[in-house]
Formats: sequence, structure tokens, C-alpha cells
Amino acid sequence: MKTLFFSIWAVLLILSTDVAALKYDLIVDQFSPLPVLSYVDGSAAFEQVFNPSYFPPSPGTGGVEGLLIRTQNCSAKVGGPCVQCGGSPSTASILTYARLLNGAPLPVLASSVVFSPDPNEPLEAYGTEDPRVAYDNTTGIYYMFYTCYGHAAGQQASSVLLCLATTRNPTCPDGWTRHGPVFPREQNSKSAALLLRDHGPHYLFWGAGEIRVTTSNDPATWANIGDVLIAPRKTMFDSAGVESGPPPLRLASGDYLFIYNSWDLGWPHSQDPSSGYHPAYVILNGSNPSQILQRADTPFLLPATAWEQGVYPYSCNVARVVFVEAAIPLGGDRFRIFFGGSDAVIGSAIIRITTTAD
Repeated sequence: MKTLFFSIWAVLLILSTDVAALKYDLIVDQFSPLPVLSYVDGSAAFEQVFNPSYFPPSPGTGGVEGLLIRTQNCSAKVGGPCVQCGGSPSTASILTYARLLNGAPLPVLASSVVFSPDPNEPLEAYGTEDPRVAYDNTTGIYYMFYTCYGHAAGQQASSVLLCLATTRNPTCPDGWTRHGPVFPREQNSKSAALLLRDHGPHYLFWGAGEIRVTTSNDPATWANIGDVLIAPRKTMFDSAGVESGPPPLRLASGDYLFIYNSWDLGWPHSQDPSSGYHPAYVILNGSNPSQILQRADTPFLLPATAWEQGVYPYSCNVARVVFVEAAIPLGGDRFRIFFGGSDAVIGSAIIRITTTAD
């Protein structure tokens, strides 16, 4: 009987250890001290290149991987005031493509434009902004969620709506199919990161101010706006707002790393060097991605360099911004991220997730 009792106790101990909660930490392993794409440095033909999204290689791209980049051309002086380049027919955001070779983007050229406002669609009249891309390897389709900035037909009031376009080859301006607004009645909807699952439902994490999550069996159709998943925390670094980053990233544990962007109540007027737009993260349950297992207490990057702050020797679009929209799995819970700096340049870093038994 004692032997049986000991055996049962040992099994229970092993099982309790196996299911013990994990504590996750994010470590920045490498940080590129200079922008990887910048007009000032000569690697971009446009004055503002920022907020990139990653697309993986596929047969449709001929095995090429790269970045889709929000791009504008507002005149800005090195060391001068921030230009706050807003959307208009003459300064509308377009999307350019930069091929990645060995983890580094090739220069953005005048010929790199792959997506721009449809002249027959007033909802895009002021820009196509902030792409986030997910690839379905079962169908060969890339899903790009982006912001349609413009106005409704026959109206002057500006409109901001989350939109969707699909393609089999994001390196080419031909072949895009526009699906229109994702939530046509939700003004100021934007910033959507798609988690594609092997079998439905799929998950869409979207929003700026607060982040909602909704589900669908069809990645092109979303029947409802879902529920709030991540909200600002009034006494924390994300006190003013939160905004989706890149699509959630699968970890070795089976859970997901979901990077989000945030800003504090003091930004942009506070002189506190920690005040700004900065990325943080949550860990999502691998079995139920609408459940948060852990949320960061601090941002993992701050706008510390001249090009993130928007000061000399760089130009500035919006001051003190680090904004992550692209992440590439490198294996071993390591990821290369690309991010906008001061809404004018693109930076890069490698991050790593570690786990310990909690």
C-alpha cells in the first residue's frame, strides 16, 4: 500500500510540474544602432519610410521575402521641426516593397511602389497606411490589413477605416484584390493583426486606443467587432492607448507572443525621456488566443536614439516613436523585428523569449 501511495504521489508531482505556469521574459539580444532604411542615409528614395510589415517567401513571390512599408514624401529638414506628415491627395501614404537578403532590406527605390490609393475609391483618397500581412500557406494567399484614409463618396468629413486586400505576390503592384472595409460602420477602425490557424476559427487582433479580438472561419470576412482584449492601464507606460503590432508569433511552449504598441498620457508634450510611443507584449494562450496569460510591466524598447526621437542628424515626422509591425521567426523563440522610428525611418532588432517555471 505504501508503495502504491508513493507511486501515485510521484505521478501527481510529475504532472503538476508539467502543467506549472510559465513565466515569460523578453530580451533584446541585438539592436541596430543606425536605421536600416532612411532617406537621410540614402537607403530610401522617399522622405518617410516607416511602419513596415513582413511577408514570408512563397511560390507566388518566387521564394522572395520582404517588407511592405508605409511611405510618404513630406519635405523635412535634418534637425528641423517634426513635419507631422498628414494624409492628403498630394502627400497620401503609399506602400513600397523592400526585398530582404540575409535579414537586411535592400534600398527603397522610386520604382518600389506596390500599392497606392485607388483613384476611384474616395475612402483611400488620403492614403493607404500601416499594413500588416499574414500568409496562408494552404491557399497561397497573402492577407493585408491596412488603413483606408479618405472620405466617403460625396462627403467632406475624413474617414478612417480598417480595410483588407489580398494577393499571391505582394512584390508586384498587379494582382491585388481589394475587399473594402472590414467593419464598414466602425469609424476609426485600424491596425489589424491576423492569426491564421490550421483550422478555424482564425483570430483578428485590431484597434488603436484599445485592442479587440474577434474570430472567423473565413479570414476575408469578419461578422462582428469582437471584445476588448487589451486596454490602457492608467498608471503604466501604456496609460493613453494601445495598438496592434505584427501577427502573433508561435512559441516553443505552444503559446503566442503578441507585440503591441503603446503610448503614455504625457506623450507627445512631456519632456520625460521615457515618454513616447513604445512596444510591449502579452503572452496569449496557445489553446485559446483570446486569453492573456501574461502582460509586460515595461516596454522593451524606448525612443532613445536620434532617429527614434527625430532629432539631428535625422529629420522628424513624429517625435519619440518606436512602432513595431514586422517580426520574423528565427528559431529557438528568437525573432527579428523591424519598426518605425519617429515615423520617418526603419530600425531593426533581434529579440528572444525565455521561460522559467513560475
